[in-house]
Amino acid sequence: MAQTITLNASLTWPDVKNDYTLRYDGHAIGRIRFDTVTWVWQITIPMAMPDWASGTADSLDGSKRAFAAAWGRILSETKPDRLERAWELERSAEARLTRTETVAKNNS
Repeated sequence: MAQTITLNASLTWPDVKNDYTLRYDGHAIGRIRFDTVTWVWQITIPMAMPDWASGTADSLDGSKRAFAAAWGRILSETKPDRLERAWELERSAEARLTRTETVAKNNS
């Protein structure tokens, strides 16, 4: 039986419509946005991505379906320890950004 994958989509920026960040299990894993004539989707976790981890669709729903299918494939073809290394890179980048923002704020 296939596992259900739950993705959460939220606007990337509150004042910009048609640009969404997708999250899975608390991790930012990709983006879907409207690019003047088509919807563009891309998985963006910190590891090498195959060509099929991005694409276009005629609608937001089509992009969501294609993204979910590609994400399911990533989950089934990627070893858990490799995904954990990607999440570690993500946490390190977030921590570095937080430190940089804190230093900049303190120096203002």
